[in-house]
Amino acid sequence: MLKSTNEMDTKRIPVTATGGRALPPVIANAIDYAHGMREPAHTHQRAQLIYATSGMIRVRTPLASWVVTPTVGLLVMPRVEHELEMVGRVEFRTVYLVSYEAPEAGLEGVLLPVTGLLREAIVSMTQAPEHYDPDSVPGVLADLIGRLLRAARPGEIETHWRLPLPSHSRLRTICEALLAAPDNNDTLELWADRLGASSRTVSRLFQRETGVAFARWREQMRVCEAMCRLSTGDAPGDVASALGYADTATFASMFRRVLGVSPQRYQAGFVAGNAPA
Repeated sequence: MLKSTNEMDTKRIPVTATGGRALPPVIANAIDYAHGMREPAHTHQRAQLIYATSGMIRVRTPLASWVVTPTVGLLVMPRVEHELEMVGRVEFRTVYLVSYEAPEAGLEGVLLPVTGLLREAIVSMTQAPEHYDPDSVPGVLADLIGRLLRAARPGEIETHWRLPLPSHSRLRTICEALLAAPDNNDTLELWADRLGASSRTVSRLFQRETGVAFARWREQMRVCEAMCRLSTGDAPGDVASALGYADTATFASMFRRVLGVSPQRYQAGFVAGNAPA
């Protein structure tokens, strides 16, 4: 396990109460990152909301790859290992819940919309003192944030921001290779050949382990990659080429079908500071 270099682990977020004072129920922190910075794999004893008011964050947990945007946050369950990669200049705003019970056994994280009241409450809490009175403004905001996060349930929003990863070692080999080279167009039959298995067996295992068919998984992986590349200003034509599409029109058609918006409009939302959901 690599040790996290995140300042919030060593400064703002004590492991235990200090000076005889109990930890407040909600602790928040703000850190700005440059494009490409990473936080190595680490865990927390508390549930953590990972959120960015600008930029995007790739989050990797043992069984999924997630995308966090200015309109979608990820609540990571206590003691779940996760690593972060910043996409663009990221204004990272995070919240820890001192007391939290996962809604389902084995759950790694919950995606939830972050807009309006919740967004402003999170930003305000990052400016609160480490200890605050429950009846103060930070105390009221902490209670609101805690209630909203504890009410979050899996599947409440679309899952374009979550890419499931198989635990089966041979299937994981395929997925890791495609994540490293999203323009790879090799068929499932070819991958099965390399693994010394039948395509029918690999297809059945893939569906069982990820919940989706191989073709659908690859499309979903490319959508996640496209969102990240578009957010940093890559031209749609360049994104299409990087993802293995023969032309921009084919890529744009897929992107619009999945997300309901064209690549150009999606990108314009980031330029205007209004990241599309």
